[in-house]
Amino acid sequence: PTPSFSPDVSILHGAMILRRLAAAAAQCSARRLHTTRRAFGKVTLHFHEPDGTVVEAVEEVDGKKTVLDAALNADVDIEAACGGECACSTCHVILDQKMYDSLTEPSEEENDMLDLAFELTDTSRLCCQIVLTDEWDGQHLKLPSESMSQL
Repeated sequence: PTPSFSPDVSILHGAMILRRLAAAAAQCSARRLHTTRRAFGKVTLHFHEPDGTVVEAVEEVDGKKTVLDAALNADVDIEAACGGECACSTCHVILDQKMYDSLTEPSEEENDMLDLAFELTDTSRLCCQIVLTDEWDGQHLKLPSESMSQL
């Protein structure tokens, strides 16, 4: 695919982003963030889209599925340009503080991608890196009003 950058991003900045994407994708694709508990069953997540729509996602918890899987299966308006490989920031979500605190620290690769995200907050994460557990049942996640596709 042709790189897509907002008009205010320079060519040099675009080249830097592509280098970071390649390096991060190589190191991050196999890593996933886990909470401290695992369980099997179903969870319901509530995704708050920028237009105020709340999309409910019901997903099986199997130790492998991510928050991104739940979002995509429920047709949440989330781009996920890299397909969940931790090589972009288009699956950026904003968590509540309690849920954010229950996760392991983000990897260096995830932090590199988050640095490129719009509307970055102290509780921002990439949902492709978060494996679903029963702790996610009933959680509300906010989507930023825009995302930048680097792919």
